[in-house]
Amino acid sequence: MTQSRLKAFGLLLSVFALGAVAGGAGLSWAEHRRAEQSRPARVDGMLARMTAQLHLAQEQQDSIRAILKRYDPAMDSMWSEIRPRFDSLRSVVRGEIQGQLSPEQRRKYKEMLEQREREYRERRAAGRD
Repeated sequence: MTQSRLKAFGLLLSVFALGAVAGGAGLSWAEHRRAEQSRPARVDGMLARMTAQLHLAQEQQDSIRAILKRYDPAMDSMWSEIRPRFDSLRSVVRGEIQGQLSPEQRRKYKEMLEQREREYRERRAAGRD
C-alpha cells in the first residue's frame, strides 16, 4: 500500500511539474508573439513614458524615437537569446521558494505572482495607448 501511494504521489508531482513547465513555456511564447507584433507600440509606449516623466521637447522625442527604433531589432535579438535561460532560472528559483512554503503560503505566493503579472500587463497596455 505504501509503495502505491508513493507512486501516486510521484505521478501527481510529475504532472504538476509538467503543467508548470508547459504553462511557463506557453506564457513565454505568447509574450514573444505579442512583442513581435507590437514593436512600434513598444517604442511609442517607452517614448510616451519618457516624455511624461522627463518633459521632453518635440526635437528630443524625435531623436529618442529614432534611437529606440534603430536599436530595437538588436535588443529583440539579444532578448530572444537570453529569454529561455531567464525563464528557466526563474522557474527554478520559484520552485525552490515554493518548497520552503506551507500549502497556504504557496497559494498566497501563487496569487502574489499572478497579481504581479496582471500589473505588468496593465502597465504594458497603458504604455501602448
